Amino acid sequence: MPILPVYPGSPTAIQDAVNAANPGDVVLVHKGVYHETVLVPSGKDNLRIVSKEPHAAILDGKFSLAEAFGLEFTAGVEINGFHIKNYVSNGIRLYNGKSHRIMNNTIRHIAGAELPLGLFVLLSTGTLIVRNTIERIGRGSAGTGIQLNSGSSNWIIDNKLQANRSYGIQVVDSNHNAIAENHISRNRGDGILLSGSDNNLLLHNTVEHNRGNGIVSRSTNSLIVDSSMKENLGNGLLFMSNYGFAGFADLKNNRQSGIKASSDFNDMQENHIDMNGNYGVLIEAPHTANLVLENHFNKNEPRNLKDQGVDNTILQNRFRS
Repeated sequence: MPILPVYPGSPTAIQDAVNAANPGDVVLVHKGVYHETVLVPSGKDNLRIVSKEPHAAILDGKFSLAEAFGLEFTAGVEINGFHIKNYVSNGIRLYNGKSHRIMNNTIRHIAGAELPLGLFVLLSTGTLIVRNTIERIGRGSAGTGIQLNSGSSNWIIDNKLQANRSYGIQVVDSNHNAIAENHISRNRGDGILLSGSDNNLLLHNTVEHNRGNGIVSRSTNSLIVDSSMKENLGNGLLFMSNYGFAGFADLKNNRQSGIKASSDFNDMQENHIDMNGNYGVLIEAPHTANLVLENHFNKNEPRNLKDQGVDNTILQNRFRS
């Protein structure tokens, strides 16, 4: 496939290469600082826009440009290896696309808009977001690392989301996504928020030291599996919608409860729940038909388990005071 090399020196260097490229070409960006917004429009499918050296191609918005990359009505575009900083609204924005690959980028210091986002995925499907570092997004109380909005079947894998002003990851009205192997820490809001989003899998994530809750599910059939939620200032995990599953997880040293269930029909199985500050598991009234099975509780305050609901099943757990 043809390769279009790009060097710094022009305020539209990368954009010029994208405009000249045919679908499937490689735009190879050499080391340097670029002050531009790159729009990949419809008709430019399957482009690869790659930094020749990892993080050596720097896109700096100088807090005057809205975003580094905008992809609209395209498919199969890859953005790989860039250092993106100092934009106003978004680091990377994907709109109405499919099968994009966002890989190995560092995105930081996005601030100035009302709701700044490191990576904004809107009305898109099949996006792979892997091995990015997204940090220090926003000012005040607004600023989220990754937001999935009104899409489906996206994968967020092995990213670092840290020190953002609101959420690490926010999933809104988006179904059938997988969030796996991410390290989410020191965000001022919740580590992960699922809102109006059904059938999502959260697997092998580490969610720690966030000022809100570790994970909040306001969505049905959220599956939280083999993850670590520790030392968050809220709850480790908060179920606010029905049919959640939490299994094989470690919930430790959260300021509030390890797991708080404010909904029905949730399963909490084979978790290690240790030294949380407001119960290991708390089931609030009037919630019903929750299952607490074969968990290990250790030294939670003021007690390991509190069931304020009706007809919940507590079975075969182990307790240490």
